[in-house]
Amino acid sequence: MKKTLAISFLLLLPIILTAQSPGNGEYALTKYKIDMIVNENNSFLITENITAYYHVDKRGIERLLPLQNKIIRLDGTQSYNRAKISNIEVKGDIFKVYNESGNRVISVGDETFITGSKDYEITYLYDIGKDKGKGFDDFYFNLIGDKWDTTIEGIEFTITMPKSFDESKLGFSSGLKNATENSNISYEVNGKVISGRYEGILKAEEAITVRLELPDGYFVVEDDDSLDLMMSLSLIIPIVFVFLAIGLWLRIGRGEKPVEVIEFYPPEGFNSAEIGFLYTGSADATDVVSLLIYLANKGYIKIEEIEEKKSFVESSGYKITKLKEYDGDNSNERLFLSGLFKPKLSGIFSALLAKTQIEEKDEVKLSELKNNFYTTLNAIVDSLNAKANKQKIFEKNSLNKNFYFWIMAIAILALVTFVPMNEYDDIGVVISSILFTEIGYLLFIALTVVRINVNISINGKPTKSAMPAILMGLAFGVCFGAPLFIFSILPALSLDKVYMFNYLNGIACIIIIFFCMKHIKKRTEYGNKLLGRIIGFKTFLDTAEKHKLEALVTKNPEYFYHILPFTYVLGVSNKWIKKFENIAFEAPKWYSGRSAFNTATFGHSINKTMIIASKAMSQRPSKGGSGSGGGVSGGGSGGGGGRSR
Repeated sequence: MKKTLAISFLLLLPIILTAQSPGNGEYALTKYKIDMIVNENNSFLITENITAYYHVDKRGIERLLPLQNKIIRLDGTQSYNRAKISNIEVKGDIFKVYNESGNRVISVGDETFITGSKDYEITYLYDIGKDKGKGFDDFYFNLIGDKWDTTIEGIEFTITMPKSFDESKLGFSSGLKNATENSNISYEVNGKVISGRYEGILKAEEAITVRLELPDGYFVVEDDDSLDLMMSLSLIIPIVFVFLAIGLWLRIGRGEKPVEVIEFYPPEGFNSAEIGFLYTGSADATDVVSLLIYLANKGYIKIEEIEEKKSFVESSGYKITKLKEYDGDNSNERLFLSGLFKPKLSGIFSALLAKTQIEEKDEVKLSELKNNFYTTLNAIVDSLNAKANKQKIFEKNSLNKNFYFWIMAIAILALVTFVPMNEYDDIGVVISSILFTEIGYLLFIALTVVRINVNISINGKPTKSAMPAILMGLAFGVCFGAPLFIFSILPALSLDKVYMFNYLNGIACIIIIFFCMKHIKKRTEYGNKLLGRIIGFKTFLDTAEKHKLEALVTKNPEYFYHILPFTYVLGVSNKWIKKFENIAFEAPKWYSGRSAFNTATFGHSINKTMIIASKAMSQRPSKGGSGSGGGVSGGGSGGGGGRSR
């Protein structure tokens, strides 16, 4: 018996030792200490002391540092910056540096294999240049990025700021990308030094981010941009850009016109949000909000009109009740339902509550979704607009080309404005005129004249959801652009007929460029076929006669409600509801109003519900404040990740 136990122990010993060693993959990081000196010119001298534990033979470690950063703030605002990485040193180890997929890779080690524990010290200067915040400066950095492929523990950090700062504007976040959790991070501030640690083990693809909102002008970065323009170029370059734009469209954007197929139902296998994406080629908040009716009609939730008291005044409100757990296989539908009923953690108890397991609620008022649901809404919009989805309905080489057209349009406006203005007024007036007037008129042309907007219908007519964008273009162009144009730019153009001719030529070229940009996306055969079916379905919704609708309702009593969410993403909900005013059908089981049911009252109520839901679900908290510091995990500059060799 003793002999058997001894043999069993020896057989199990490797498993026991492996289980007790750090991590559970090929390697793990058992220490990660960050010393960061923030310079006044918005560059960061960073030293990372990393201990890696290798379970299998490895040659070393590779550190990936992003060369471009997409900044995502908690209030939904975004910006971009490019980083200059220099002064790279690795103490005591052989290393090489190269670029890969938008990252500067520091590859440490040689051809010698390593097992067990190994220490690394990596130092580099990370310079992100001019701060992009408007009205404030922003220290927003991923201390650990979300691109590490293993677990990390023993995390400590020290950040030395160049000047004093408001400690109440400091915050941290950790977890998967876009998370706002901060309960595992402890820190203290001593003068200009911030030091802290992460309590626990950071999983693969999880990040730690610091954000500190600073007063405008905290960082001082010299602007080395210069312009050396000539009058002749302001005539030639716009024309050259037009030929380039037309050439791109001829080479990439020309496609076959979709064949319209009249159908009584939307294409099978797609929910209303997905149909909205397939129709316009880009999903937005309106598409996601339509899932409220879609999932209600599927039996997951019930919508009830209620009375709510606001400042002792009763007003109409809505309550959503969960009827059953989601049992489908659509990740966005599951996320939508989960986001509706997740607990809202706020105030001084948020960190404490975040540490405990809290079950989802079974009911929620629409008003309670304000400043809360928008993260779910944005996540679903991003999921629908994912590159993989767009490549299914658009040819790959026709995507992501808008950048070139916008660059050409901006360059033309800057060129035809700067040349005359530079001779007419001082540099301050020149810059302000270009910024306000030209941005205003770019929006005016794009959103109003050419109607470049994801919510514009296929036939070129603006849908209801597109009107705010068009009005914004008009307002910005007229209110901000017109006064400066009349009192500043126009007098400069009047100095010489050539200036005026070049300016008008530039505007005409921009309109042509935007028309090319509008039509640059070419649908795949699959995307074109789906679009034809959706257009045919929309045509039926627009033109269906009473006798046909009665036949469909007789065959399927739920037909009206089944189609309803799709009418919102196609912009025909009012027409659809009006067509059923004289057709008898039962009230929905998933909707409870305060008045007797008929089509007219239901149509008014459900439209009101969608308006309130859209406002509540998309509302974000105001900027600033404490807590997470307005930051989300992985949303700052830097960080990146790493892997073993």
